[in-house]
Amino acid sequence: MIDPTGMTATEINHGVETGELDPVDVVETYLDRIAAIDPSLASFVLVTADEARAEASVLREAVRSGVPGGPLRGVPFAVKDLYDVAGYPTRSGSRASSEAPVTEDAATVTALRDAGAILIGKTTTHEYAYGVTTPPTRNPWSLGHVPGGSSGGSGAAVAARLAPVAMGTDTGGSIRIPAALCGVTGMKATYGRVSKRGVTVLSWTLDHAGPLATTVADAALSLGVLAGHDTGDPYSAGEAVPDFGVMLDRGVDGMRLGVSEAYFCDRLEPGVAAAFDRAIRELEKAGATIVPVAFAGVELCPDIVGVVASVEAASFHRARATERPELFGSDVVDALRVGNLHSGVSYVDAQRARSVVTAGMNRMFGEVDALLSPTVAGTAPILGTERTSLGKSQIDVLNGLNALTVPANVTGMPALSVPAGFDNQGLPVGLQIMTPPFQEALAFAVGRAFEARTDFAAAVPYTASTLTGELL
Repeated sequence: MIDPTGMTATEINHGVETGELDPVDVVETYLDRIAAIDPSLASFVLVTADEARAEASVLREAVRSGVPGGPLRGVPFAVKDLYDVAGYPTRSGSRASSEAPVTEDAATVTALRDAGAILIGKTTTHEYAYGVTTPPTRNPWSLGHVPGGSSGGSGAAVAARLAPVAMGTDTGGSIRIPAALCGVTGMKATYGRVSKRGVTVLSWTLDHAGPLATTVADAALSLGVLAGHDTGDPYSAGEAVPDFGVMLDRGVDGMRLGVSEAYFCDRLEPGVAAAFDRAIRELEKAGATIVPVAFAGVELCPDIVGVVASVEAASFHRARATERPELFGSDVVDALRVGNLHSGVSYVDAQRARSVVTAGMNRMFGEVDALLSPTVAGTAPILGTERTSLGKSQIDVLNGLNALTVPANVTGMPALSVPAGFDNQGLPVGLQIMTPPFQEALAFAVGRAFEARTDFAAAVPYTASTLTGELL
């Protein structure tokens, strides 16, 4: 049998539709790989094996009967354990969560199922998505390093080919950070593009839901299924959803791609700086013009996210944090306490500062089609790290890892992270592509143009044949 764990979601769907792949065999192969490898990674908190097998059997009969299927029919997927899945509790990585099963799927889980995708489990999250290390999950490229977070389980699972697509959330970079540190693709679409109904809140005005996948094409295919207005989500955008695949192979010839030295490029680790420079050169060779730009107000973003996220999180968690604070991890307790200390004035000031940053973004995009940067200024920190370097400064690991990702949360602009190579330790580096709001198709086109000139997306940290879980 063809090994589906070495295939993209697009290829799996094609194989199922043509009869080259049996959806039951696809599910069994992924379940076998999870059983063999995930004990070393701890990327899953729940494997829905029986349900996946049953759903695959139904899909098999539908294919054999000639019943038309959705664009992800037969493709296994996983969701971060912030997403509601009917029949299971949503634990959100915390002992403070209810153990009662929820009764409805999150809107995005429903959309993926309706497209024919098969849920195989729930992945780890940093507690309530409030962090970037996602214990106890390990990075599949080096088990002594973190996978990033808070969607670290989804990033590790996709990197290790335990799922071709996995859902994450992104409040300050939590889709893109694990995508970069684990060497996969992650898309944070425009704010409101993807419904958050049925997803545990961290920050109402900063949260985004979105996919991690092995390739740009798979991310685009997934977003096409996920995007759209949801009347059940008050933050859902009503913007029309295009076909994200139409521009996929457009290339970058004639595009103006911006690079902002200040803020985005002046505090990089040497290995990241070298990988980013190579990425810029590749896109130039592909026909793009690289344009130096300034992003006015961007330096405000870390403080804006720090205030807004902590205040909104403190509001959401007030009752449970007051009644049972001992059930929270110490880092989350500290963050919630900070949120309670901020005044209403400081929260309003932070929200007003967002308009300054958004105005700076709009001026910048008047000069260029997209903004390029590394996704993270460094590569994956060692497990247990509490401080990390950002330029010449030592800061807490949360603010160190999300420094370059928070601008897209403050402005709501789409941001795609694609694999951009490795540092001298063999740890992955990510390239971040940001575009004006609702221009995700443009980000995909740039990402695909870069992906087509490199082989980074095809790199796998585990042997695909032995399933031993041993590092290469």
